[in-house]
Amino acid sequence: MNSIVDKQELIDWIEVLDNEALLVTLQSMKNNASGGDFWDELPEEAKQAINKAKKEAEDGKGIPHRKVMEEMRERFLL
Repeated sequence: MNSIVDKQELIDWIEVLDNEALLVTLQSMKNNASGGDFWDELPEEAKQAINKAKKEAEDGKGIPHRKVMEEMRERFLL
C-alpha cells in the first residue's frame, strides 16, 4: 500500500515516546477517531466558555501566547 504516511515510522516513534501529555493526547485522538467529534461530548458550559474565548481572541482581547510564555519563564525559571 502506497501512503504518504509511514505507519511503521509512527509506530516506532510512539514506542519510544516519553512525553506523557503527548501520549494522552494520542490516546484521546485514537478514542475519538471512531466515536465522532469530542465537541459533541463536552458539557454545554464548556462549549460556551470555548466559544467565548475564541470570540475574545478574534476581537484581539486576551494575552498572546508569547507573552504568557515570557511571564511563565520569568516567574518559574529565573
